[in-house]
Amino acid sequence: MPVRRGEDREGPFYAWGDDGKRYRYTPGDYGSRQRAMARAAAQGRAIKARTARKAPASSTPAKPSERRRGSARNAPGSASGARNRITISEATEKALEAKRDAHNEERAASRRVSLGMLRAVYRRGAGAFSTSHSPRVSSREQWAMARVNSFLHLVRTGAPRNPKYTTDNDLLPVGHPRRKGRRRGS
Repeated sequence: MPVRRGEDREGPFYAWGDDGKRYRYTPGDYGSRQRAMARAAAQGRAIKARTARKAPASSTPAKPSERRRGSARNAPGSASGARNRITISEATEKALEAKRDAHNEERAASRRVSLGMLRAVYRRGAGAFSTSHSPRVSSREQWAMARVNSFLHLVRTGAPRNPKYTTDNDLLPVGHPRRKGRRRGS
């Protein structure tokens, strides 16, 4: 993602990609413009360095008190097939809806996600917390939402950040190049 130049009602700016902070400069002031461009480039380098760090091993099991086997609310296998049966909290539901809406904005059909897909990924992530998670992760919900974010990255870019992440490929949209068992012509 490159440094880009833009202008809005507050004036001209440089930013790293579409979502980076906007570094403003004074029109006609060459030094001000160079500083804004340098700050945007520095932000990009910091983002790249942060994402390049290797996470600790995710083979740490949850504490015995945090381990779960099954659920009275969600039947075994509810994270596959018809995903309308998955029960999650209202706050989580709203967070997933917001992520879905933000992701689907201006995406092709083969890159759009449904709320059911995100529910299933969330449930799988919550279940996976019991068997393995990173020591940096403080809760089951955080682990599950991180898995949702990884899934959205996979859908958006076509490749996962971690090449070992293949467990949710069956949930990818029809037509996505990495979808398991995808049907042709659908």
